[in-house]
Amino acid sequence: MAATQMTFLRNRPYQAVSMSHFFIDVLNSSRNLLVAIIAVAIGLTNTQVGIVLLLYNVGGSLSQPFFGWLADRIGARWLVIGGLGWMIGFFGLAALSGDWLALIALTAAGLGSGAFHPTGTMVASETSQTSKGKATAVFFFSGQFGLFLGPVMAGLLLQQYGRPGYIVLPALAVIAFVYAWQYLPINRQALHEKKENRDKARQTPGLPWPVFVRRGVPLIIIIITGSTVSIAAITFAPKLFTEMAYLPAYVGLLSGFYMLGSATGGIVGGALADRVVWKWVIVLGMAGMVIPIYFYIPAAGVVQVFLLLAAGFFSGMPHTILVLMVQSLFPGRQAMASGLALGLMFTGGAIGSFGLGIIADRIGLATALQATAVLPIIGLVAALFLPKR
Repeated sequence: MAATQMTFLRNRPYQAVSMSHFFIDVLNSSRNLLVAIIAVAIGLTNTQVGIVLLLYNVGGSLSQPFFGWLADRIGARWLVIGGLGWMIGFFGLAALSGDWLALIALTAAGLGSGAFHPTGTMVASETSQTSKGKATAVFFFSGQFGLFLGPVMAGLLLQQYGRPGYIVLPALAVIAFVYAWQYLPINRQALHEKKENRDKARQTPGLPWPVFVRRGVPLIIIIITGSTVSIAAITFAPKLFTEMAYLPAYVGLLSGFYMLGSATGGIVGGALADRVVWKWVIVLGMAGMVIPIYFYIPAAGVVQVFLLLAAGFFSGMPHTILVLMVQSLFPGRQAMASGLALGLMFTGGAIGSFGLGIIADRIGLATALQATAVLPIIGLVAALFLPKR
C-alpha cells in the first residue's frame, strides 16, 4: 500500500521539479550567509540588511501570482527552466563580483525564485490525486532540505575559499537545469484540460463571499505571522551569529539546523494532512514554535542546536496544509493559488523582517529576535477560527 502511494516519486516531471526545488532553495538559503558576511564587511545596519532582503523577497514573491497565472496557461517547462537558470546566473555573479554588485545580483536573483515556486508546486500537487498531501509535502521537503544544506555548504566554502569559492553551488545547480530541460515537457493535453477547467470555474459560482472571508482572513494572519518568524530566523540569526564572531562554517551549520527541522516538520505535517483535520496540525505547529523561538538566542552549544531544530520543525508543519487550503479557495487555478499562498508567505515575512530590522537597530538584534515568539501565538488564535477542512 505504501509503495503504491509513493509511485509519484517515479514520475520524471515530478523528479525534475523536486530536484530543481532542492537547488533553488540551496541558493535561497545560502544567500542569507552571503548577505551577512557582506553586511559586516561593509558596515550595513540591520535596517539596511532588512531592505536588501525585503527587495529580494518582495521581488520574488509579488511576482509569484503572475507567474502562477502564466503557468496555468503556458505550462511549467519554461518557467521552471528559466527560473532556475536566472538564479544560477545571478548567484554566480554574486560569487565573483565586488561587494555592492554582489548585493545587486543577490537582489535581482529573487525573480527566478518567483517564477519557479508556484509552477513547481502546481506540478507537484497535480502528480498524484490519491496522495496529494504527501506528494506536495515531499516536493516541499526537497526545497526545505536544500534550505538546510545551503548555509552548511556555503559556510564551509566561504570559510575555506572566501566568496569566490561560493561559485561551486550555482555550478552544481546546473545538474537540475539539465535534468529539467530533458524531462519536463510541455504537456499540451494538461494545458487543454486546465483551460476547460477555467471555463467551467467561470460558469460555476465560487465560494460565497462570507465563507471566503471566514476562511481567507485567518489564513492570511497565520501565513504572515508564521512566515515572519521563519524569515526573521533565517535572515537575521546568521547576522547575529556573525557579529558574535562565530566562524562562517558554524553559522551555516546553525542556520542549517533550523531548516533541517523545518524540512522534517513539513514532511510530518504533509503526511498528517492526508489523515488529520488540517486546522489542528496548524494549531500544533504554531503552539510548538513559541518556546524554542524565544530561547534559542540566549542558549548555547547542544541546547541551542536542539532549540533551532525544534523551532524549525514546528514552523514547517503547517506549510503544505496552508498552500492546499489556499488552493481550495480558487478551484481550477492551482498555480495562481499556489503563487498567492507562497507570495504572501514571502512578502509578509519579508515586510515583517524589514520591520524587525528597524526595531533591532533600536533595542538590539537579540532582543528583537526573541520578541518574534509572540507572533505564533497570534497565528494560533487565528487557526482556531479555521473550518475543519
